Amino acid sequence: MTAPLDWLTPEDVAQYLDLPGDPAADDNLLTATAAVKAAVEGRRADLYDETGFHPGADVKGGAVMWAAIVYQTRNAPSGFAGYGDETALVDTLGARRSEVMRLLGWRRPVVF
Repeated sequence: MTAPLDWLTPEDVAQYLDLPGDPAADDNLLTATAAVKAAVEGRRADLYDETGFHPGADVKGGAVMWAAIVYQTRNAPSGFAGYGDETALVDTLGARRSEVMRLLGWRRPVVF
């Protein structure tokens, strides 16, 4: 099974949001997609093999939803903090946090 190098693209997010126009021309869309892609790849190292990163449909779906939420937050009139760390990204999820995190397969940390 070979996955495309760009498993999450701005076109995926634009299609999910039904955005008109060229996704490559929207800086907020490019930034939101890149931030979520990097966060998922960094956290889900178990999805790498010798041929690359291979997310399942759930992971990709959760990432598309998350990137859409980040995009909408960045476009909100109040602005976006954009600190660039994972905590700021997760805080954008709001009420959909549990749904997106479940799809992504991120588990809550366990304290021993």
